[in-house]
Amino acid sequence: MKKMEQTAELKVFITTTDASCSECGERLGRGAWITPVENKGALCLSCADLDQLFFLPSGDAALTRRARKHSTLSAVVLKWSRVRKRCERPGLLVQAEALEQAEQECLADSAARERRREREAARREELDHEYVARFAA
Repeated sequence: MKKMEQTAELKVFITTTDASCSECGERLGRGAWITPVENKGALCLSCADLDQLFFLPSGDAALTRRARKHSTLSAVVLKWSRVRKRCERPGLLVQAEALEQAEQECLADSAARERRREREAARREELDHEYVARFAA
């Protein structure tokens, strides 16, 4: 079995309280995007050199995987959910060129992915019918 590699991902947090940058001292307010840096504290995106990245909301797995693959610099965006008492991932920060390339690749094979989804849905429906028949017997 392969051993999983753990890579240190850059993390950007959306604050739920008032925040300020440890480097430039700017008051960022509530809902600011900050990144923690060891021995420096919380930095705004400009001071952390992440302000050139674009936000890619979660929801499209193929686009997210491809954008992350093509982006030499990416960061996971995290936000604390008071209701669920855990961090949620609303999306990623990726480079603009990587996002454009990923969108083009997704458009190029969207028909094939749709056909695969339809085949898999039909297969799952058939498996469900078999399961119900076996359960009833």
